[in-house]
Amino acid sequence: MIMPIALGAAYLIANIVSLVIFFIVLIKLFKNEGALKGVLGFFCGIYTFIWGWLKHKQLALTKMMTVWSLMIVLPFILMPVLGVSSLLEMQKYVEAYTGDGDFKLSKPDSSISLKKKLPAKKARQKTAKTTSAQKPAGASEAGNADWSQKAMALWENGTYTNPKKAAEYWGRAIRSKQNPVESYNNRGLAYHELKQYEKAIADFSQAIKLDPAHVAAYNNRGNAYYAMNEYELALVDFNRSLKRKPDYAKAHLNRGLVYYQMDQTDRACNDFQKACDHGDCDGTKWAMKNAICK
Repeated sequence: MIMPIALGAAYLIANIVSLVIFFIVLIKLFKNEGALKGVLGFFCGIYTFIWGWLKHKQLALTKMMTVWSLMIVLPFILMPVLGVSSLLEMQKYVEAYTGDGDFKLSKPDSSISLKKKLPAKKARQKTAKTTSAQKPAGASEAGNADWSQKAMALWENGTYTNPKKAAEYWGRAIRSKQNPVESYNNRGLAYHELKQYEKAIADFSQAIKLDPAHVAAYNNRGNAYYAMNEYELALVDFNRSLKRKPDYAKAHLNRGLVYYQMDQTDRACNDFQKACDHGDCDGTKWAMKNAICK
């Protein structure tokens, strides 16, 4: 968060310097033009600014007026940069969480990667689950590789070290009928990492079809929709996930990000707080740091 802090400090300094110079010029305005124009300059800063430039040579204000002009322009340059920088920092938060339908603050059950449409936010899903493999009937021991275990071996710190290979292994697990619900869900997470969001959605949908109560699959599909800027569809899936598991921290966090994208700040803050109440406070920390929530 160094960049937003530095830009915020520069913004504050520019405003303080402008204010100081304003009062210096205002005092000279009072002395040279009288109380009436001085009061006018106090209530109308632009008048003081223009008067300062008109008298800059006469009163040796050239350098001071040049600095004041720069300080006035600087905040307008910093404001958009500061806003985008804060969002980019949030996106780093979002993409640092993953798991079993949890928040990667946009990854195997995870959360959202944030882009506001100034410019936008995103989320992810992740929590690959280790599951016991179901051996296909009639298969020989030698020909029945545990593909789910091979795929899980690629799972480290909430992400796949090789998502392409993980997708291949989960595909083989599906074909071998090795716990198809989790295999579809976890292959969807691999596709999500590969940014193949439509394939990810298809796999999460298949997991939901096989197990309509699979809260992580709803959350993960919501994250995939979020990555595609389909916020309404994402909201539906996060609601479905929370309906089945009201204390699901990742889903609260992800839904909060959707509300934030939709400019429903109060709802976003409410969900960030609920996520924190259930153990995930990254959303509230980010929101408070960026003065989004109190």
